[in-house]
Amino acid sequence: MRRVNNPKLNFIEAANAGGPIVETRLIRWLINGPRPQPDAILRRLLLQSQTKTRTLLMAMLSTTMFTIIAALLTGKTWAYAWIAFEVAFGIARYSVARRMSTAHASDRPADGLPIYLGLAWALNYSVGCTLCVLTGQGPLILLTGIVIAGLSGAISSRHAGTPRYGIALICILVLPYTVAMVFSPIAQTYLIALLIPGWGAGMALLLFENYDVLLHLFLSERENKWLANYDQLTGLPNRTMQHRRFDELLRDARGAPGRDDQPLTVLCLDLDGFKAANDGYGHAVGDAVLVVVAERLRSCVRDHDLIFRVGGDEFVILLPAVSAMESAPIAERVIARIAQPFDLGQDTPLSIGVSIGSATFPNDGPTADDLLRSADHAMYEAKRRGRGVVVHCGARDDAIGLVPMPDADARAARRVWSAAHADKVDS
Repeated sequence: MRRVNNPKLNFIEAANAGGPIVETRLIRWLINGPRPQPDAILRRLLLQSQTKTRTLLMAMLSTTMFTIIAALLTGKTWAYAWIAFEVAFGIARYSVARRMSTAHASDRPADGLPIYLGLAWALNYSVGCTLCVLTGQGPLILLTGIVIAGLSGAISSRHAGTPRYGIALICILVLPYTVAMVFSPIAQTYLIALLIPGWGAGMALLLFENYDVLLHLFLSERENKWLANYDQLTGLPNRTMQHRRFDELLRDARGAPGRDDQPLTVLCLDLDGFKAANDGYGHAVGDAVLVVVAERLRSCVRDHDLIFRVGGDEFVILLPAVSAMESAPIAERVIARIAQPFDLGQDTPLSIGVSIGSATFPNDGPTADDLLRSADHAMYEAKRRGRGVVVHCGARDDAIGLVPMPDADARAARRVWSAAHADKVDS
Protein backbone atom coordinates (compact mmCIF):
# COMPACT_ATOMS: atom_id res chain seq x y z
CA MET A 1 0.00 0.00 0.00
CA ARG A 2 1.37 3.43 -0.95
CA ARG A 3 2.14 5.68 1.97
CA VAL A 4 -0.22 8.63 2.24
CA ASN A 5 1.85 11.73 1.58
CA ASN A 6 0.64 14.54 3.81
CA PRO A 7 3.20 17.36 3.48
CA LYS A 8 2.09 19.17 6.62
CA LEU A 9 2.26 15.93 8.59
CA ASN A 10 5.66 15.20 7.04
CA PHE A 11 6.84 18.66 8.06
CA ILE A 12 5.76 17.99 11.67
CA GLU A 13 7.36 14.55 11.62
CA ALA A 14 10.60 16.08 10.39
CA ALA A 15 10.53 18.52 13.27
CA ASN A 16 9.87 15.67 15.70
CA ALA A 17 12.77 13.70 14.30
CA GLY A 18 15.19 16.27 15.70
CA GLY A 19 15.02 14.75 19.16
CA PRO A 20 12.21 12.85 20.87
CA ILE A 21 11.39 12.80 24.56
CA VAL A 22 12.61 9.52 26.04
CA GLU A 23 11.11 9.08 29.50
CA THR A 24 8.71 7.25 31.81
CA ARG A 25 4.98 7.82 31.76
CA LEU A 26 5.15 9.77 35.05
CA ILE A 27 7.80 12.16 33.76
CA ARG A 28 5.95 12.64 30.48
CA TRP A 29 2.82 13.50 32.47
CA LEU A 30 4.75 16.02 34.56
CA ILE A 31 6.25 17.81 31.56
CA ASN A 32 2.98 17.83 29.59
CA GLY A 33 0.39 20.55 29.88
CA PRO A 34 -3.40 20.22 30.14
CA ARG A 35 -3.55 19.02 26.52
CA PRO A 36 -1.11 16.53 24.96
CA GLN A 37 1.26 18.10 22.44
CA PRO A 38 3.49 16.66 19.69
CA ASP A 39 6.97 15.66 20.76
CA ALA A 40 8.48 18.57 18.81
CA ILE A 41 6.50 21.09 20.86
CA LEU A 42 6.90 19.14 24.09
CA ARG A 43 10.65 19.05 23.59
CA ARG A 44 10.82 22.80 23.02
CA LEU A 45 8.73 23.48 26.12
CA LEU A 46 11.00 21.26 28.20
CA LEU A 47 14.23 22.71 26.85
CA GLN A 48 12.92 26.25 27.19
CA SER A 49 12.87 25.86 30.97
CA GLN A 50 15.76 23.45 31.47
CA THR A 51 18.42 25.28 29.45
CA LYS A 52 18.35 28.64 31.27
CA THR A 53 21.77 28.17 32.83
CA ARG A 54 22.28 31.78 33.94
CA THR A 55 18.91 31.85 35.71
CA LEU A 56 19.73 28.54 37.38
CA LEU A 57 23.14 29.82 38.46
CA MET A 58 21.65 32.89 40.13
CA ALA A 59 19.04 30.75 41.88
CA MET A 60 21.75 28.38 43.13
CA LEU A 61 23.74 31.28 44.59
CA SER A 62 20.66 32.57 46.43
CA THR A 63 19.57 29.22 47.83
CA THR A 64 23.10 28.28 48.87
CA MET A 65 23.51 31.64 50.60
CA PHE A 66 20.40 30.93 52.66
CA THR A 67 21.71 27.51 53.73
CA ILE A 68 24.92 29.19 54.90
CA ILE A 69 22.90 31.74 56.89
CA ALA A 70 20.88 28.90 58.45
CA ALA A 71 24.08 27.13 59.48
CA LEU A 72 25.54 30.29 60.99
CA LEU A 73 22.35 31.10 62.94
CA THR A 74 21.70 27.60 64.25
CA GLY A 75 25.12 25.97 64.36
CA LYS A 76 23.34 22.65 63.85
CA THR A 77 24.89 19.66 62.09
CA TRP A 78 21.86 19.29 59.81
CA ALA A 79 22.39 22.87 58.56
CA TYR A 80 25.97 22.13 57.48
CA ALA A 81 24.82 18.92 55.83
CA TRP A 82 22.17 21.00 54.09
CA ILE A 83 24.91 23.23 52.64
CA ALA A 84 26.74 20.18 51.28
CA PHE A 85 23.58 18.75 49.69
CA GLU A 86 22.67 22.13 48.19
CA VAL A 87 26.11 22.54 46.62
CA ALA A 88 26.04 18.97 45.27
CA PHE A 89 22.56 19.41 43.78
CA GLY A 90 23.58 22.77 42.33
CA ILE A 91 26.62 21.34 40.54
CA ALA A 92 24.61 18.39 39.21
CA ARG A 93 21.71 20.53 37.99
CA TYR A 94 24.00 23.06 36.34
CA SER A 95 25.95 20.30 34.56
CA VAL A 96 22.73 18.72 33.29
CA ALA A 97 21.43 22.12 32.15
CA ARG A 98 24.62 22.65 30.15
CA ARG A 99 24.23 19.20 28.63
CA MET A 100 20.61 19.96 27.76
CA SER A 101 21.74 23.15 26.02
CA THR A 102 24.09 21.07 23.89
CA ALA A 103 21.29 18.60 23.14
CA HIS A 104 19.08 21.51 22.12
CA ALA A 105 21.71 22.77 19.68
CA SER A 106 22.46 19.32 18.23
CA ASP A 107 18.88 17.99 18.17
CA ARG A 108 19.82 15.03 20.34
CA PRO A 109 16.99 13.30 22.22
CA ALA A 110 15.95 15.04 25.45
CA ASP A 111 15.57 13.05 28.64
CA GLY A 112 14.02 13.61 32.07
CA LEU A 113 17.19 13.72 34.18
CA PRO A 114 16.76 17.43 35.02
CA ILE A 115 13.22 16.65 36.17
CA TYR A 116 14.44 13.95 38.55
CA LEU A 117 17.17 16.22 39.89
CA GLY A 118 14.73 19.11 40.29
CA LEU A 119 12.30 17.00 42.31
CA ALA A 120 15.11 15.66 44.51
CA TRP A 121 16.46 19.18 45.06
CA ALA A 122 13.02 20.52 46.00
CA LEU A 123 12.56 17.71 48.54
CA ASN A 124 15.98 18.38 50.08
CA TYR A 125 15.40 22.13 50.23
CA SER A 126 11.93 21.68 51.68
CA VAL A 127 13.29 19.55 54.53
CA GLY A 128 15.88 22.22 55.33
CA CYS A 129 13.28 25.02 55.28
CA THR A 130 10.98 23.01 57.55
CA LEU A 131 13.79 22.50 60.07
CA CYS A 132 14.49 26.24 59.96
CA VAL A 133 10.88 26.97 60.96
CA LEU A 134 10.98 24.42 63.78
CA THR A 135 14.02 26.14 65.35
CA GLY A 136 11.68 28.86 66.57
CA GLN A 137 14.12 31.63 65.57
CA GLY A 138 12.08 34.56 64.31
CA PRO A 139 14.58 35.97 61.79
CA LEU A 140 15.20 32.51 60.34
CA ILE A 141 11.46 31.82 60.02
CA LEU A 142 10.99 35.17 58.28
CA LEU A 143 13.87 34.48 55.88
CA THR A 144 12.47 31.03 55.15
CA GLY A 145 9.12 32.49 54.12
CA ILE A 146 10.80 35.09 51.91
CA VAL A 147 13.02 32.48 50.23
CA ILE A 148 10.14 30.06 49.56
CA ALA A 149 7.96 32.86 48.17
CA GLY A 150 10.81 34.00 45.91
CA LEU A 151 11.53 30.46 44.73
CA SER A 152 7.85 29.87 43.95
CA GLY A 153 7.68 33.03 41.88
CA ALA A 154 10.83 32.08 40.00
CA ILE A 155 9.50 28.56 39.38
CA SER A 156 6.23 29.93 37.99
CA SER A 157 8.25 31.88 35.43
CA ARG A 158 11.13 29.51 34.66
CA HIS A 159 8.95 26.42 34.33
CA ALA A 160 6.09 28.00 32.40
CA GLY A 161 6.62 25.39 29.68
CA THR A 162 6.04 22.52 32.14
CA PRO A 163 3.26 23.73 34.48
CA ARG A 164 2.57 20.39 36.16
CA TYR A 165 6.22 20.02 37.03
CA GLY A 166 6.31 23.61 38.29
CA ILE A 167 3.29 23.00 40.52
CA ALA A 168 4.92 19.82 41.84
CA LEU A 169 8.05 21.78 42.80
CA ILE A 170 6.02 24.50 44.52
CA CYS A 171 3.96 21.93 46.43
CA ILE A 172 7.08 20.09 47.61
CA LEU A 173 8.53 23.37 48.85
CA VAL A 174 5.40 24.89 50.35
CA LEU A 175 3.36 22.07 51.93
CA PRO A 176 5.94 21.01 54.57
CA TYR A 177 6.57 24.69 55.33
CA THR A 178 2.82 25.22 55.82
CA VAL A 179 2.58 22.32 58.27
CA ALA A 180 5.68 23.57 60.10
CA MET A 181 4.12 27.03 60.49
CA VAL A 182 1.11 25.44 62.19
CA PHE A 183 3.38 23.77 64.76
CA SER A 184 5.93 26.57 65.05
CA PRO A 185 6.93 27.52 68.62
CA ILE A 186 6.13 31.14 67.80
CA ALA A 187 2.53 32.05 68.54
CA GLN A 188 0.01 32.78 65.77
CA THR A 189 2.26 31.71 62.90
CA TYR A 190 -0.61 29.41 61.91
CA LEU A 191 -2.23 32.52 60.40
CA ILE A 192 0.43 32.46 57.70
CA ALA A 193 -0.43 28.83 57.02
CA LEU A 194 -4.05 29.85 56.43
CA LEU A 195 -2.99 32.22 53.65
CA ILE A 196 -0.81 29.75 51.79
CA PRO A 197 -3.54 27.68 50.01
CA GLY A 198 -4.94 30.76 48.27
CA TRP A 199 -1.45 31.95 47.42
CA GLY A 200 -0.58 28.51 46.02
CA ALA A 201 -3.70 28.50 43.84
CA GLY A 202 -2.63 31.86 42.46
CA MET A 203 0.82 30.48 41.62
CA ALA A 204 -0.76 27.53 39.82
CA LEU A 205 -3.03 29.85 37.83
CA LEU A 206 -0.03 31.99 36.90
CA LEU A 207 1.87 28.92 35.72
CA PHE A 208 -0.93 27.82 33.40
CA GLU A 209 -1.41 31.34 32.05
CA ASN A 210 2.30 31.57 31.26
CA TYR A 211 2.11 28.10 29.72
CA ASP A 212 -0.73 29.14 27.40
CA VAL A 213 1.27 32.15 26.20
CA LEU A 214 4.40 30.07 25.60
CA LEU A 215 2.49 27.24 23.90
CA HIS A 216 0.70 29.68 21.61
CA LEU A 217 4.07 31.21 20.71
CA PHE A 218 5.64 27.85 19.79
CA LEU A 219 2.58 26.61 17.89
CA SER A 220 2.35 29.88 15.96
CA GLU A 221 6.05 29.71 15.18
CA ARG A 222 5.67 26.18 13.83
CA GLU A 223 2.61 27.16 11.78
CA ASN A 224 4.42 30.19 10.38
CA LYS A 225 7.38 28.01 9.40
CA TRP A 226 4.99 25.72 7.56
CA LEU A 227 3.28 28.62 5.82
CA ALA A 228 6.66 30.04 4.81
CA ASN A 229 7.76 26.77 3.22
CA TYR A 230 4.55 25.23 1.86
CA ASP A 231 1.74 26.19 -0.46
CA GLN A 232 -1.49 26.47 1.51
CA LEU A 233 -3.73 25.29 -1.32
CA THR A 234 -1.97 22.11 -2.42
CA GLY A 235 0.21 21.41 0.60
CA LEU A 236 3.25 21.15 -1.68
CA PRO A 237 6.56 22.78 -0.76
CA ASN A 238 6.88 26.25 -2.27
CA ARG A 239 9.67 28.11 -4.05
CA THR A 240 11.42 28.98 -0.77
CA MET A 241 11.65 25.32 0.20
CA GLN A 242 12.69 24.43 -3.34
CA HIS A 243 15.83 26.57 -3.18
CA ARG A 244 16.94 25.01 0.09
CA ARG A 245 16.17 21.40 -0.82
CA PHE A 246 17.63 21.75 -4.32
CA ASP A 247 20.95 22.91 -2.88
CA GLU A 248 20.91 20.05 -0.35
CA LEU A 249 20.27 17.46 -3.07
CA LEU A 250 23.02 18.91 -5.24
CA ARG A 251 25.49 18.59 -2.37
CA ASP A 252 24.48 14.96 -1.98
CA ALA A 253 24.75 14.37 -5.74
CA ARG A 254 28.28 15.71 -6.02
CA GLY A 255 30.64 12.79 -5.65
CA ALA A 256 33.53 12.71 -3.22
CA PRO A 257 37.01 13.17 -4.72
CA GLY A 258 37.70 10.23 -6.99
CA ARG A 259 34.02 9.30 -7.30
CA ASP A 260 31.52 10.14 -10.04
CA ASP A 261 28.70 12.58 -9.50
CA GLN A 262 25.21 11.12 -9.10
CA PRO A 263 22.56 12.34 -11.54
CA LEU A 264 19.81 14.67 -10.39
CA THR A 265 17.01 15.52 -12.79
CA VAL A 266 14.71 18.51 -12.51
CA LEU A 267 11.36 18.70 -14.29
CA CYS A 268 9.68 22.07 -14.83
CA LEU A 269 5.94 21.72 -15.45
CA ASP A 270 3.41 24.21 -16.76
CA LEU A 271 -0.26 23.26 -17.11
CA ASP A 272 -1.78 23.56 -20.59
CA GLY A 273 -5.28 25.03 -20.78
CA PHE A 274 -5.50 25.82 -17.07
CA LYS A 275 -6.03 29.56 -17.50
CA ALA A 276 -9.01 29.01 -19.80
CA ALA A 277 -10.54 26.53 -17.35
CA ASN A 278 -9.90 28.86 -14.42
CA ASP A 279 -11.46 31.84 -16.22
CA GLY A 280 -14.37 29.83 -17.61
CA TYR A 281 -15.39 27.90 -14.49
CA GLY A 282 -14.21 30.25 -11.75
CA HIS A 283 -11.36 30.34 -9.28
CA ALA A 284 -12.96 27.81 -6.94
CA VAL A 285 -12.89 25.19 -9.67
CA GLY A 286 -9.38 26.27 -10.63
CA ASP A 287 -8.23 25.76 -7.05
CA ALA A 288 -9.86 22.32 -6.98
CA VAL A 289 -8.02 21.41 -10.19
CA LEU A 290 -4.68 22.42 -8.65
CA VAL A 291 -5.36 20.27 -5.59
CA VAL A 292 -6.10 17.25 -7.80
CA VAL A 293 -3.03 17.98 -9.92
CA ALA A 294 -0.88 17.91 -6.77
CA GLU A 295 -2.37 14.55 -5.78
CA ARG A 296 -1.76 13.12 -9.25
CA LEU A 297 1.82 14.34 -9.28
CA ARG A 298 2.47 12.62 -5.94
CA SER A 299 1.15 9.38 -7.40
CA CYS A 300 3.63 9.57 -10.29
CA VAL A 301 6.87 9.79 -8.32
CA ARG A 302 8.67 7.99 -5.53
CA ASP A 303 8.16 8.90 -1.89
CA HIS A 304 11.57 10.57 -1.66
CA ASP A 305 11.17 12.60 -4.86
CA LEU A 306 10.24 16.23 -4.26
CA ILE A 307 7.39 18.21 -5.82
CA PHE A 308 7.09 22.00 -5.51
CA ARG A 309 4.43 24.46 -6.54
CA VAL A 310 6.41 27.51 -7.63
CA GLY A 311 3.70 29.61 -9.29
CA GLY A 312 0.04 29.70 -10.22
CA ASP A 313 0.06 26.62 -12.48
CA GLU A 314 3.79 25.93 -12.43
CA PHE A 315 5.41 23.00 -10.65
CA VAL A 316 8.93 21.65 -10.23
CA ILE A 317 9.85 18.01 -9.56
CA LEU A 318 13.29 16.95 -8.31
CA LEU A 319 14.33 13.37 -9.03
CA PRO A 320 17.46 12.35 -7.09
CA ALA A 321 19.64 9.63 -8.64
CA VAL A 322 17.59 9.73 -11.87
CA SER A 323 19.31 10.26 -15.23
CA ALA A 324 17.84 12.06 -18.23
CA MET A 325 16.95 8.73 -19.85
CA GLU A 326 15.39 7.38 -16.67
CA SER A 327 13.30 10.52 -16.24
CA ALA A 328 11.51 9.97 -19.57
CA PRO A 329 8.98 7.36 -18.35
CA ILE A 330 8.34 9.45 -15.24
CA ALA A 331 7.54 12.48 -17.39
CA GLU A 332 5.33 10.29 -19.57
CA ARG A 333 3.47 9.08 -16.52
CA VAL A 334 2.92 12.67 -15.38
CA ILE A 335 1.61 13.70 -18.79
CA ALA A 336 -0.78 10.74 -18.91
CA ARG A 337 -2.12 11.35 -15.39
CA ILE A 338 -2.67 15.07 -15.87
CA ALA A 339 -4.41 14.43 -19.20
CA GLN A 340 -7.11 12.38 -17.47
CA PRO A 341 -10.41 14.32 -17.18
CA PHE A 342 -11.12 16.25 -13.97
CA ASP A 343 -14.61 15.40 -12.72
CA LEU A 344 -15.33 18.23 -10.28
CA GLY A 345 -19.12 18.25 -10.43
CA GLN A 346 -19.43 20.08 -13.76
CA ASP A 347 -21.68 18.84 -16.54
CA THR A 348 -18.62 18.12 -18.65
CA PRO A 349 -15.36 16.96 -17.03
CA LEU A 350 -12.46 19.37 -17.46
CA SER A 351 -9.47 18.43 -19.55
CA ILE A 352 -6.09 20.08 -19.29
CA GLY A 353 -2.57 19.05 -20.19
CA VAL A 354 0.97 19.71 -19.07
CA SER A 355 4.19 20.74 -20.80
CA ILE A 356 7.43 19.57 -19.23
CA GLY A 357 11.02 20.68 -19.57
CA SER A 358 13.84 18.72 -17.97
CA ALA A 359 17.52 19.14 -17.18
CA THR A 360 19.96 16.81 -15.45
CA PHE A 361 22.96 17.40 -13.22
CA PRO A 362 25.84 17.44 -14.00
CA ASN A 363 25.53 17.48 -17.83
CA ASP A 364 23.07 20.37 -18.06
CA GLY A 365 24.46 22.61 -15.34
CA PRO A 366 26.47 22.58 -12.11
CA THR A 367 24.15 24.72 -9.97
CA ALA A 368 20.49 24.84 -9.06
CA ASP A 369 20.04 28.12 -10.97
CA ASP A 370 21.67 26.67 -14.07
CA LEU A 371 19.52 23.54 -14.00
CA LEU A 372 16.30 25.45 -13.37
CA ARG A 373 17.13 27.87 -16.17
CA SER A 374 17.82 24.99 -18.57
CA ALA A 375 14.67 23.09 -17.58
CA ASP A 376 12.59 26.26 -17.81
CA HIS A 377 13.94 26.95 -21.30
CA ALA A 378 13.09 23.38 -22.29
CA MET A 379 9.59 23.74 -20.83
CA TYR A 380 8.88 26.79 -23.01
CA GLU A 381 10.15 24.83 -26.01
CA ALA A 382 7.71 22.06 -25.05
CA LYS A 383 4.82 24.54 -24.93
CA ARG A 384 5.82 25.87 -28.33
CA ARG A 385 5.77 22.37 -29.79
CA GLY A 386 2.30 21.54 -28.52
CA ARG A 387 0.28 20.11 -25.67
CA GLY A 388 1.51 17.13 -23.70
CA VAL A 389 5.18 17.32 -24.70
CA VAL A 390 8.34 16.92 -22.64
CA VAL A 391 11.61 18.44 -23.84
CA HIS A 392 15.00 17.70 -22.37
CA CYS A 393 17.50 20.54 -22.45
CA GLY A 394 20.99 19.32 -23.38
CA ALA A 395 23.80 21.70 -22.54
CA ARG A 396 26.36 20.02 -24.81
CA ASP A 397 26.41 19.10 -28.49
CA ASP A 398 26.44 15.42 -27.58
CA ALA A 399 23.51 15.79 -25.20
CA ILE A 400 20.63 13.37 -25.40
CA GLY A 401 18.43 13.80 -28.45
CA LEU A 402 15.23 11.88 -28.96
CA VAL A 403 14.63 9.68 -25.94
CA PRO A 404 12.91 6.35 -26.75
CA MET A 405 9.38 6.10 -25.42
CA PRO A 406 7.73 2.88 -24.17
CA ASP A 407 5.87 2.33 -27.43
CA ALA A 408 5.26 3.83 -30.86
CA ASP A 409 1.98 5.51 -29.89
CA ALA A 410 3.68 7.24 -27.00
CA ARG A 411 6.48 8.39 -29.31
CA ALA A 412 3.98 9.85 -31.73
CA ALA A 413 1.87 11.52 -29.09
CA ARG A 414 4.47 12.81 -26.67
CA ARG A 415 7.95 13.59 -27.92
CA VAL A 416 11.01 14.03 -25.75
CA TRP A 417 13.41 16.48 -27.40
CA SER A 418 16.81 17.93 -26.68
CA ALA A 419 16.56 21.70 -26.70
CA ALA A 420 20.19 21.85 -27.75
CA HIS A 421 19.19 20.07 -31.00
CA ALA A 422 15.84 21.82 -31.53
CA ASP A 423 17.06 23.89 -34.46
CA LYS A 424 18.64 20.85 -36.11
CA VAL A 425 15.40 18.89 -35.76
CA ASP A 426 13.34 21.75 -37.18
CA SER A 427 15.63 22.05 -40.17
